Amino acid sequence: MPGFAFCQQCGFKLGAPPVDAHGMTMAASSGEVQEARAGSIGGRAPTPAQGPAAIPSPVPFVPGPASGSGPAPRPGSGPVAGAAEWGVAVSVNRDGSDGDRFPLAGEFVVIGRVGADVVFDQDRFLDRHHARLEMAADGPRVVPIDQLNGVYRKVDAPVALRDGSIILAGREVLRFEVVDADERSVQPLVRHGVAMFGSPPREPWGRLVQLLPSGGARDVRYLMDDEIILGREEGDLVFSDDAFLSRRHASITWDGNRVTLTDLTSSNGTFLRLDGPHPLKHGDHLRMGDQLFRVELRR
Repeated sequence: MPGFAFCQQCGFKLGAPPVDAHGMTMAASSGEVQEARAGSIGGRAPTPAQGPAAIPSPVPFVPGPASGSGPAPRPGSGPVAGAAEWGVAVSVNRDGSDGDRFPLAGEFVVIGRVGADVVFDQDRFLDRHHARLEMAADGPRVVPIDQLNGVYRKVDAPVALRDGSIILAGREVLRFEVVDADERSVQPLVRHGVAMFGSPPREPWGRLVQLLPSGGARDVRYLMDDEIILGREEGDLVFSDDAFLSRRHASITWDGNRVTLTDLTSSNGTFLRLDGPHPLKHGDHLRMGDQLFRVELRR
């Protein structure tokens, strides 16, 4: 697929010996891999953790229906027969090639794990009805339904971040938070006229919270410079163990009023979780559950 230099599932450079397109995804633990090989996982989906931050470890961005999340998707009820087709959702395989094509027709098409128009019944990161692609009065749009894992859109241009925005880069799920005024300027603790000795004061304007599959958080990184680079080898925030990040993957900038996320032409892309209905344009990439779709609209 154009724009992807490496396999988003195994990290190999495209053109290298092919990988098993039906193997377990990177989201699975070693124990789950052994269970799957023994045929014990089947189509059961575990009960998701509770709470808004309970986000599973993401699979890099091109699983598609043959990615290992289960067999090829089964169509559900589908759009009404004879309805006008206004687009196609193309599933993207783990090697970057195009997979199945799902027509978008009628008022809406629902993607999910059970009882949807497009069904991936063994994708444990999908809700029963996960998202809806619909033709609204003002044009096509995607409507997230699932509130646990949500829907992510690939960033193809600089985009503004708001307090609570969730970023997916490589395998890292990061929540951006604005720092309150009382956190920016911290006064020294004074006891009996003696000021506490400590690190020099800094005035961060934001922070990134690394979210875990358990629903908790691990690292909290405070942002102080006007530009913060995320990457695997270079940058201000380096995740050296994440093979799915590029050397310099994405940047977060602050101009005093606006926080902006920009993908630095990374191999696997940078994704932002949608917080509500979002307009669709031709070529948009949507990540939901263990699947990646490219939306092609009729012109």
